Order: sequence, then C-alpha cells, then structure tokens
Amino acid sequence: MPYIEASFFEERFSETKFSGEMVAALTEAVSSILGEEIGSETTVVLHGVPRERWGHGGRTMEKSS
Repeated sequence: MPYIEASFFEERFSETKFSGEMVAALTEAVSSILGEEIGSETTVVLHGVPRERWGHGGRTMEKSS
C-alpha cells in the first residue's frame, strides 16, 4: 500500500480545489508507475506548514514585507 506525505506552504490550502486535485494527481502518478489497481490502495496525507516554520538555507521562508 503506497503512503505519500507531502508538505506545502499553508496558504496553498486556501485554494478551494488544491487538496482534492493534489490527492488525485499524486494517486494518479503512483498508479501510472505501479499499476492502476494500486490507486485504491494509496493513502495521501497533505501537510500545511506556515512559512515562518519552513526553512531553507538557514532562513525561514517568511514573506518579506
């Protein structure tokens, strides 16, 4: 059973269709490689992370004012 966890900036989740489309797209991607029957066995978990709690290169990803 494939299990996919993906993290995104929290504000992405304010887009109405984001979660449903992302779950469908990730499931489809796995199914295209492992076979269509695996789609019904695939679990997808999406995490929304505030920019101030996401770091890269030693700095947080906060929007500059």
